[in-house]
Amino acid sequence: MSPIIIYIGAFAAAVLTLMTGFGVGTVLTPIFTFFFEVQIAILMVAVIHFSNNLFKLYLFRKHIDKAIIMKFGILSIIGAFVGAFLQVYMQSHALKVFLGIALIILAGREFIPSKKEFQLPKSIDAIGGFASGLLGGLVGNQGAVRSAYLLNYNISKDAFIASGTLIACFVDATRIPLYIYNYGDKLSSHWLFIGGVVATAYIGTLIGKRVVTYLPLKAFKKIVAGVIILMGIVLIVS
Repeated sequence: MSPIIIYIGAFAAAVLTLMTGFGVGTVLTPIFTFFFEVQIAILMVAVIHFSNNLFKLYLFRKHIDKAIIMKFGILSIIGAFVGAFLQVYMQSHALKVFLGIALIILAGREFIPSKKEFQLPKSIDAIGGFASGLLGGLVGNQGAVRSAYLLNYNISKDAFIASGTLIACFVDATRIPLYIYNYGDKLSSHWLFIGGVVATAYIGTLIGKRVVTYLPLKAFKKIVAGVIILMGIVLIVS
């Protein structure tokens, strides 16, 4: 597999994440694992994810819903710390299997037959906040869980994007220092490559901001979810 797929994935994921609330980590993490050890892949994607989220937060900063942040964000931070700590004690193969299963489950919800958007009960929001952070810290995929919970709230699309992005920044700021402490010495030869992927994601974010209100989401999300499920299967059997 050519590394060019990483740049293509970063661009597509950055466009996708503005419409779904997740994408960059979910798409890039399995791609990076084809080229790097799992823990290093998660660290590199985390840096890219955080950089892109800061840019996205700047674009949507006026639409943050503070009530959502207080109710959901704090537990996400705790979950991220626990997940990042536990990652050190998991073997690479176990991480691949866990990540594959998580991707299949999270993407598979797009194919659940229903006349309305899949929603989770508000009574377990605390679990959702912690779980999204835990999954983010452990395997780098937090957004799909978070988005499933944020769908329960009657907020605008801009508020959905802004609030989810700020929570993601909290999670990234919690887990990245732990990752760097454990694996940072292995990044020294990859910063230029990471910078290129970040720049590609920025371009995707700018384009995504322009098309977010025009592109039909239903079929597009199913295609993306199908690709993510295939990636999850490959990770499990590889």
